[in-house]
Amino acid sequence: MKKYIAFLAVMAGSIFTAQAQNLTSIKGVSKKSKPTDAVKLYKVVYGRMEEVASTTPSASGTFAFSFQPEYNGFYVIGTGDPMQGTQNKFKLYVKGNDKINLELNDSTYVLTGDNTKENQVLNQWYKFTYKLERKSVYFGLSTYVDFFPDLDSVVAQAKSWTKGKATGNKKFDELMKLTVDYDVAYMAMNYLYMPHSKHPTKEDYNPYLKSFDANQFMQNEDLLKFPYGTRVLQFFVLFAHGADDLDKTVMAIPNDVIKGEYVLIKARSLKSYTNFKELSDKFGKYFLTADQKIRAEEIASRLATNKPGDKAINFTYPDAAGKQVSLTDFKGKIVLVDVWATWCAPCKKELPALKLLEEEFQGKDVVFLSVSIDVEKDKEKWKQFITEQQLGGVQLFANGWSQIAQAYKIKGIPRFMLFDRNGNIVNVDAPRPSEPKLKETLIELLGKS
Repeated sequence: MKKYIAFLAVMAGSIFTAQAQNLTSIKGVSKKSKPTDAVKLYKVVYGRMEEVASTTPSASGTFAFSFQPEYNGFYVIGTGDPMQGTQNKFKLYVKGNDKINLELNDSTYVLTGDNTKENQVLNQWYKFTYKLERKSVYFGLSTYVDFFPDLDSVVAQAKSWTKGKATGNKKFDELMKLTVDYDVAYMAMNYLYMPHSKHPTKEDYNPYLKSFDANQFMQNEDLLKFPYGTRVLQFFVLFAHGADDLDKTVMAIPNDVIKGEYVLIKARSLKSYTNFKELSDKFGKYFLTADQKIRAEEIASRLATNKPGDKAINFTYPDAAGKQVSLTDFKGKIVLVDVWATWCAPCKKELPALKLLEEEFQGKDVVFLSVSIDVEKDKEKWKQFITEQQLGGVQLFANGWSQIAQAYKIKGIPRFMLFDRNGNIVNVDAPRPSEPKLKETLIELLGKS
């Protein structure tokens, strides 16, 4: 829940004295090209940013926050959406009783007036890494040919960067040492795995990447102190272990809490309760923190509709001859539904495997029901495609993202769904025909008859 708490700064009276003793004040001026864009304050919660408050700058660009921090550590201030990652967002160190004064520009922030020693050091680090951070976080500003030399330069000085910069706050000074290592790793990984016009091969890697040990950043929970923690976790895992075998990948992560975070990242993208239950049964023991358990429950709740055993939501569409066909017409048989379109390349890529499955299960109680979401103007194109590609099974025309997409929350295709003989849901995000697991599941379902 967002806490809009800026009003505390202007309240007076003894009743607020105890709270006010720990208040942090952030005052600033937006000098962005769009100075009235909302300025947002975020807290860091297990490696992700959660909005605490938002304010619209005045006509002159001024804004302010006054709040009682929940913890000592990083908060984030900036504009835009958390889905944009750390673009236009800047770390601040907050411990309570802080006075922070700054100016926000289109691509940077500048400290002004009174500021804590911690934030002065943090700002020095920001300035030192600014060029590298820009190339890493803001896409299209460089190629690896000019990024790697900048990375080399920062790495060469990073080891000794904190020397002579002690603030007297031991907790912050230790966190700052971590920040140097984790920020550099984040910038390197973020650049490596985000879209660019030209990507390096492993042979092109600079010395830092050639010797990079991603596991060292996943050995404990320090990663989750940073606003980019869960974002870069995916890159660390990909760099160290690849992404082909989820079971092996999860077990290779050296810290159990970090294992749980990675599993929850994967769970966020699931589209069916069946797949979440399978993932949770395997790895739910790594949901160790209260926060992880709550998020797992939220994902399960979101997917609780259309779960295994639920009655299928019926749909009815015309086939190529105009005959109306419903899902319920096939009660007594196992039904594999393929939601696709002629313009969908990944859909067409599955056709050879789908045809092979149809041949293997010919004469069995399995119906292959394909539902095209092509629109009306492409109906003839759809019919021609069916003929040219000699598509089998039952072919239906849904005319866009209609009832089937709404009922089963389909936002991307291809989508395969499985229903049992009783017209109940098996999985609304079933494996694709190219995955051996689909054939195994069909055989298992036939064996239950």
